[in-house]
Amino acid sequence: MGKNPAWSWYIVWYFFVGGMAAGAYFLAALADLFGRERGRSVARIGYGLAVPLAALCPVLLTLDLGMPVRTFYMFRLFKPGSPMSVGSWALLGFGLFALVSLALVLAEGRMEPARALALGRIRQVVAIPGMLLGFFIASYTGVLLGATNRPVWGGNAWIGPLFIASAASTGIAAIALWPARARLPVLRRLDLMATGLEVLLLVLFLQSLGAGAAVFLTGSLAPLFWGAVVAAGIALPFLVQAFFWRGRGPALAAAVLVLVGGFALRYLVLLSGQA
Repeated sequence: MGKNPAWSWYIVWYFFVGGMAAGAYFLAALADLFGRERGRSVARIGYGLAVPLAALCPVLLTLDLGMPVRTFYMFRLFKPGSPMSVGSWALLGFGLFALVSLALVLAEGRMEPARALALGRIRQVVAIPGMLLGFFIASYTGVLLGATNRPVWGGNAWIGPLFIASAASTGIAAIALWPARARLPVLRRLDLMATGLEVLLLVLFLQSLGAGAAVFLTGSLAPLFWGAVVAAGIALPFLVQAFFWRGRGPALAAAVLVLVGGFALRYLVLLSGQA
């Protein structure tokens, strides 16, 4: 990739959708591995969300590149030294694992108990590499930014971890929007944990910028940062989940706010490096 990229809205959506797909798969895999019977519905929803979201990512890349053939070229060769090449192949692998996981969880419901149990164990095995690829998809966009020489981005080690935490939050929020989601207490606890981790990593990211953090805290991006990322995306959903979580309405409102904050975070990080 070039050292001074100028990325469009398609890339903002690509970062956001890819992170949400990874987060949804991560939660589905956790439900598969540790959720027992009640976690199966969460697994089904998470895998069901990850597949179309992962499929949307190449479409967004193609729209950004302008020509479908240029997207195809990224899959002609595997170049370990190219973050774009590694990321493209990882996205393809993640999409395949998500598709297999979804097919297995759907097939399990139509089988007799003994075969369903064996199929569930296969799905748990598949979930582990799929989850690892999801982590990579969520973080490698930060690696892409760190490979540039732009202020805010260049050499910053905290963008990747911050995007992982945000991906977990948006993935949980996407599952929470689903009408038939299982009301597992662990879902709320994971949401609170993901929010707390995101706050910590956001603070570390800002601290790593030194004086450059002013663009977010007091500069031209401050209104959107404090309003969309901090207030709407973190503080209000955290309060709802901590104190007003009973009832469908508050859960839906919190999930929508988390998605707004996750999108705003990626938009601001991208905008800050291109300004």
